[in-house]
Amino acid sequence: MRERTYKLTIEGVTITVTKKRMKNMYLRIKKEDGTVLISAPHQMSDARIESFARERIDWIKNYQQKYASAKQQRAADRELEPAEIKRRKQMLKKQVELLVMKWEPVMGVKVSGVTIRQMKTRWGSCNVKTHHININLALLYKPEECLEYVVVHEMTHILEASHNEVFWGYMTKFYPDWKRVRKYLNDEVVT
Repeated sequence: MRERTYKLTIEGVTITVTKKRMKNMYLRIKKEDGTVLISAPHQMSDARIESFARERIDWIKNYQQKYASAKQQRAADRELEPAEIKRRKQMLKKQVELLVMKWEPVMGVKVSGVTIRQMKTRWGSCNVKTHHININLALLYKPEECLEYVVVHEMTHILEASHNEVFWGYMTKFYPDWKRVRKYLNDEVVT
């Protein structure tokens, strides 16, 4: 059976539905432009798909708004003067360095350096060989606990490079609330 695509509009939100060979129904919102996509099995009724979308319309609108705000923030950041970007990076770097000083004795690790960057897809990264961490400038606009979670996460990579049970065990030991903060950040958009 060939794919069939059609549009559905609920409370002013246009949803592109694609029926294809699959077992389950999936809902996706594109971060780039807020486009809503539903993929569903051929045999699923259009009424069931519409009901599925209606049940989630508030959630859909919420995420479209988040993605639109993030897009506006990215556009505003692109218009910043280089001197202002430098000032913001310095401001965030000071915050990160204070957190590193707080966590180094607790975790028993040493960070060799910190760089603040504008990143498109990550909140942070760690070079496990040099112990240098990179932090996304966008964390300047997030709650402080998000910055602390990312700093601890990247420092944990010094102890364990992979995201495996050992790594998450360390995270639970050092930052027990990591799951809640990670969920918040995963629901947010990297700007």
